[in-house]
Amino acid sequence: MDINLPKGVRYILKELSTNGHEGYVVGGCIRDVLIGITPKDYDVTTSATPEEVMALFKKTVPTGLKHGTVEVHTHDGAFDVTTYRMDGEYEAHRYPKNVIFVDDLVEDLRRRDITINAIAFNPEKGIIDPFNGTEDIHRKIVRAVGNPILRFKEDALRILRAVRLSTTLNFNIEENTLKAMVETMDGLRFISEERIREELNNILLSKNPARGIRMLFDLGIMKYVLPELMTMSGFLQHNPHHDKDVLGHTLEVLSHVPADLPVRLAALFHDSGKPSTFTMDEKGIGHFYGHEKRSRDIAHEVLMRLKYDHKTIRKVETLVFFHMTSTDMKNEVKLKKFVNKLGAENLNALIDLKIADFIGKPEGSDEKLFEINSFRNRIEHIVNRGDPLTVRDLAVNGKDILALGIREGQEVGRILDVLLEKVLKNPDDNHKEQLLEYASKEINR
Repeated sequence: MDINLPKGVRYILKELSTNGHEGYVVGGCIRDVLIGITPKDYDVTTSATPEEVMALFKKTVPTGLKHGTVEVHTHDGAFDVTTYRMDGEYEAHRYPKNVIFVDDLVEDLRRRDITINAIAFNPEKGIIDPFNGTEDIHRKIVRAVGNPILRFKEDALRILRAVRLSTTLNFNIEENTLKAMVETMDGLRFISEERIREELNNILLSKNPARGIRMLFDLGIMKYVLPELMTMSGFLQHNPHHDKDVLGHTLEVLSHVPADLPVRLAALFHDSGKPSTFTMDEKGIGHFYGHEKRSRDIAHEVLMRLKYDHKTIRKVETLVFFHMTSTDMKNEVKLKKFVNKLGAENLNALIDLKIADFIGKPEGSDEKLFEINSFRNRIEHIVNRGDPLTVRDLAVNGKDILALGIREGQEVGRILDVLLEKVLKNPDDNHKEQLLEYASKEINR
């Protein structure tokens, strides 16, 4: 069979062959092509040493010489070219102490994690598949290369990769591979937060994130990924508005929010504080007063530990904290104050979360969905009208207040808040002269 490769990749393979070296496209890109997915990138493996690769091509960058990787620049883009290698002994379930360059493609494929990632292709020699990865693609199976226990002991992150592949491709994990994942998952304790975060992101952004998250719980792996969420599993809510345990409801919500990372993270964490805030009244009905605050705190703790960027953390915290906001709010001043706290840029994300949260409940009512969308429309009308909503929107600033003779920064902030309160009620008052007059009266009060 022939595979339509980018011109730059074909050029690299041709140059390697012309100069007496083997070269193959390898790994996830070939897997994706065989499945029918457009690859995001292409990797080349070769019998040539890194030094030979750098001597052969005009523009190269030694991005990973220790592991045999050279980035080759072509008119069609840049591509990683890596020398055939065997991995030495692994340290701390994470990385090999050293690599050994070899001249055998099969040995290079043998060190890889999953059979569907251990397939190579060359336009002249076709598919090279010593571990039956193409058959596993047809069977929709995720199976480890060789001894699965050894594969996962070498690098425990492969356990999460297996879950991610199973989730994103909608494949099942082969039985022995599954057993080995459970047997070796303690090795995840040694994996860095950043590597865990990236695999978690890939699971969350898949077409069926609930499947991957459920798998992590069912296999017991979640205690190494997000131990703070473990109490959600099996926690019954004893509430007429919920027919599932906290985890079941969470997965339902996760299934109905768009594939936006902060929104999916917010869906995952939005009820995480329920187990620790649970109370039951005299009628046997469960309540979770303040769970949105506790859930926000859990989200903050976890996302900081996994080293997410501050912008993502702030957005997730905001969405989680406000997900219980009543949507029957109609008073414009209250709506403006709410937008001031939420941030207008977070409105649609919050509405997405609230709709999914409602869909995840048993009552199901078009009337409630209409209420949520009407809430969005009321806020959008205020925002589009251009009403001042924050201190930044005022016609005066801190310097203007200081010019009135105020010297304490805290007092400046208080006066600006007073002015905002007036402008929220009367937008037409947002003129510099008028606001300075209000400010002077406040100072002299």
